[in-house]
Amino acid sequence: MEGRRVSRKSQKYNPLFIVFMCMFAAVIIMLILSIVLSVRLGSANKKLKAATEQVTELEQQVAQLQDDLAAVRDRTSAGGDDVSPEDADKPAQASESGKDDSAVSWLDLSGHNEVQVKPTNLLDGYKTYYTTAGVNLRGGPATSYTKITTVDRGEKVQVAARDGNWSFVKVGSRFGWINSDYLSTTQPAVEASAPATTSGTSRAEATSSNLRRQ
Repeated sequence: MEGRRVSRKSQKYNPLFIVFMCMFAAVIIMLILSIVLSVRLGSANKKLKAATEQVTELEQQVAQLQDDLAAVRDRTSAGGDDVSPEDADKPAQASESGKDDSAVSWLDLSGHNEVQVKPTNLLDGYKTYYTTAGVNLRGGPATSYTKITTVDRGEKVQVAARDGNWSFVKVGSRFGWINSDYLSTTQPAVEASAPATTSGTSRAEATSSNLRRQ
């Protein structure tokens, strides 16, 4: 009996199975790509956020510098003193009289607490005057201010400023205010000595009266 020759045909796959495997592989690949892209996108978003914050801070700093520069230019154009941006926000400190101490430029009154009202209308420099009678040196330009001392007739004083009918003067090492009616550019003549009688009493009364008025 002849043996039968058995032929083995190659195994065939179902086409649907092949399509399914291809689709499954494509899904896996797309999933991997989406994960990689998500990681990279998250990193890029963080960097973009940080860069945006830096740009915002820089814009704020530039705006502040522009405001400070404009303030300095305004002060300069108005004839004011140059100030730093930090000082631009500081309030001006007023003196006891309610006037700005910066008005006192060449006149140094540091340590002179006897001056209650500091002058603002300064002259170009000291002007020499003489007292025409005994007069009070006061802490301000009015008789209501404290009396500092009494200046004798014929005393040399240095006038530094004017305020109405009052003059801000330097007498020796002291400063104060004197009524301008009792100042003259010429030194008064020396009074002739008289016996200590009625004339002496009258002259003392006149001096006392002048002092009471000032």
